[in-house]
Amino acid sequence: MDGQHVIGIAGVGKMGEALVRGLIVGRVVPPSRILVSDAIPTRAKEVSAKHGVGFAESIAVLAQRADVLVLAAKPKDMAALVEAIGPHVRKDALIITLAAGVRTSFIERLLGGRGRVVRIMPNLACAVGEGATAFALGKTATEHDAVTLEEIFGAIGRVTMVEERMLDAVTGLSGSGPGFIAALAHSMIEGGARSGLPREVAYKLALQTMKGTAELLLIDGLEPMQLFRMVATPNGTTEAGWKVMEQRGVPAAISDGIVAASARAAELASEAAKTHN
Repeated sequence: MDGQHVIGIAGVGKMGEALVRGLIVGRVVPPSRILVSDAIPTRAKEVSAKHGVGFAESIAVLAQRADVLVLAAKPKDMAALVEAIGPHVRKDALIITLAAGVRTSFIERLLGGRGRVVRIMPNLACAVGEGATAFALGKTATEHDAVTLEEIFGAIGRVTMVEERMLDAVTGLSGSGPGFIAALAHSMIEGGARSGLPREVAYKLALQTMKGTAELLLIDGLEPMQLFRMVATPNGTTEAGWKVMEQRGVPAAISDGIVAASARAAELASEAAKTHN
């Protein structure tokens, strides 16, 4: 991406700040070319000072200056944000919306033809350059915009383009996934501690095991259950533990949880549309 472009981020909550960190880690643009704004100005100033990025006094100023404008508001606040920035958005700006369940058509309608809209679903791991991001193009977005998205988010993790109808499922899987995996890590650590390990040792071993397993699957291109069978020797320790997990319904519960999160993303879209109408 052209280092002279300005990336504006409207809303610097957890995901907005994670994106700021990732853009710096990935060297997408210089920090001076990143501008932040927030409904709570003190929060934006805090993020600006913490990461050495620019600060816009208002979202109107942010919209006027940004070549790429990221809308990182919560779904319930997205309509109000877009209406506020609408008159100030540059006609040639690329608008990236992060809100779960909020459709590109909804943003396009509120903007009245200004800018080109893309919807993405990143996750918090973008902050450390290991994000999992999927995106979909709006009606007016171009193939060049897709390349821009791949350059930006490819620098801070893995990125893929999907049809917009798939983004609710992406939200349930990789958007909510860090929360699920963190909770799973907690349970693994607890199990290690209950088995006699000092908690700090269990913490390090559990997290490195999760990280290493993901890398092994990605690098070797293995199916997860293929790797499972490589580890789970007959009558061994892995088989003993897995039997308990199956008996407790853990595998099915995790799968059902992803489906429930995806369904909630679809509900959020309907709620956002109804609220504005």
